[in-house]
Amino acid sequence: MKTALLAEENSQEEPPGQASVGLKAALDTKALVALIFFEVAGGPYGAEPVVRKAGGAPLAILGFLLMPLVWSLPIAVMTAELCSNDPHIGGKIHFVHKAWGPWLGWQNGWFNAVSNVFDVATLPAMALGYAQSLGLVLSSEASWWAGLVIIGGAVCLNIIGIDLVGQVSYVFCCLVCVPPMFVAVLGAPELSLSSPVGEVQWLHFLTTLMWNTSGFDDAGATAAEVATPNHAYPRALGMSVALVTALYVFPLGVGASVEPDASLWHDGFLSKIGYELGGPMLGWSICAAGFLSSLAQLNALLCTSVREIVCMAGQHGQPVPQILGKLHHSQKTPHICTVLFGLALVLTLNRSFVDLIAATVLFDCVSFLIQFATWIRFRWDCQKNKPESFLAPLGFVSIVVWSMAPIGLCITVLVLCISRGGGALHGTLAVFLVGEFIYRVHGLRLQ
Repeated sequence: MKTALLAEENSQEEPPGQASVGLKAALDTKALVALIFFEVAGGPYGAEPVVRKAGGAPLAILGFLLMPLVWSLPIAVMTAELCSNDPHIGGKIHFVHKAWGPWLGWQNGWFNAVSNVFDVATLPAMALGYAQSLGLVLSSEASWWAGLVIIGGAVCLNIIGIDLVGQVSYVFCCLVCVPPMFVAVLGAPELSLSSPVGEVQWLHFLTTLMWNTSGFDDAGATAAEVATPNHAYPRALGMSVALVTALYVFPLGVGASVEPDASLWHDGFLSKIGYELGGPMLGWSICAAGFLSSLAQLNALLCTSVREIVCMAGQHGQPVPQILGKLHHSQKTPHICTVLFGLALVLTLNRSFVDLIAATVLFDCVSFLIQFATWIRFRWDCQKNKPESFLAPLGFVSIVVWSMAPIGLCITVLVLCISRGGGALHGTLAVFLVGEFIYRVHGLRLQ
């Protein structure tokens, strides 16, 4: 009852779309596809450990084939429906706040913001790792400066405009898809999934698989800047799911046939498969594509992460300074929040946050549980007042049943992680307590 009253109060105080005023609707379908591609994965680069944790190719490939059906597609359809109906900046942050009120909206936004910082912070190091594979050896100090340049470049692109972010993402998407396609074509004659299955690290396998196929909900963060969202979102999300799945299944399936020893499959191993199939040029191309993919992921995730914070800055009852939602007078981008988020990333350079990075898996599971509850509530309301926006041709009961698979996955991972305890659980509790403290202090200041 209290939650319902909070949600009603919130919907009266924040008119739909208020925080989206002034933004440019500059993203077309192809730019949105590219942005989603890099928000989710950016190709098979970094997905190699899934093969090792699955004990071999058969279970890994089966996982990448099944996850779109039980995980990626439900998230994609949920995002397409909600964003088509209410194309508001922040996407999932806005929908949860609108449906359940300020407190749950803050917890969802706070957990996502912390998760985004530590997820995005890994990308400069990942890019430099691929650069090292190309022969560029840097000292610790030089690596810090290189990371600063990489982050600064992404910040500048994001301030210049969402249209440039989309265009760069599209070009990079085309470039990073080429080397894995060559691996799949050249190695197709050797394709075989008859290798034996070794020891399966179930928790790590599930979490890594989920992490590599998550991110479709981030597409909603730029909903206010998408031209014709009612048409663009269903198409872009559908194409993205197909593209991401194909770039996992075919290159990794072929690669595991060339080298069936699962213990060898670590980050960057795909470049060795490329070297074996196509010589030094293909191996080098995969490393170069991995480098470009890391840069493009940083560019795309900086864009979406900032817009989720901007959304909270415009919501009633949230302890986020409104100045973070201020737009640049000519570029119409949230320049202040972009610069501050970039500075937060700089502070993480050359630092290790193992426990918090592990905890982001728990953050995401909690967030997805809240999002699916929001989608089910939205569909329940649609039975009374059917919107003119995109709706999948499924009834309310079908949506609830379909949602049970991702909800079950999230609960399974949460139970396994909590039962094991350790740094991930401690990191999650610490972030929750800090977020709750901030929220309560802000509430006292408003009284």
